[in-house]
Amino acid sequence: MFQAYLEAVETHKKLGIDMSQDIAAYSLHGGYVFIAPNHIMWGKPVRQDGGDPDNQWNVVDPDAWYVRFACGKGSLGRFVALMPYTLPYVGWKRQLKGRGIKYFKTTQIRKDE
Repeated sequence: MFQAYLEAVETHKKLGIDMSQDIAAYSLHGGYVFIAPNHIMWGKPVRQDGGDPDNQWNVVDPDAWYVRFACGKGSLGRFVALMPYTLPYVGWKRQLKGRGIKYFKTTQIRKDE
């Protein structure tokens, strides 16, 4: 039970990021946090041309969802399904692999569910 939460804690330890602060920031500054026994994820609306998505808050005319963190089988598809409104793109980073952000068409993510 709560395996996704435990995995999230471990991942944040590896990254050297305070998970509680991350969740608080997304909860308080215009992001969205979803926590369930099998999934934990958070993200926010951003602009692809707005620079580092980690530094974008309360964006005017966003064109993408930035998924800051997702854990649990099918989490990205679940995040797209839970978005409060649709934007054309969804992007995320593979931080443990040291990769930069990559954006995908939301319609493609929905097809892959």
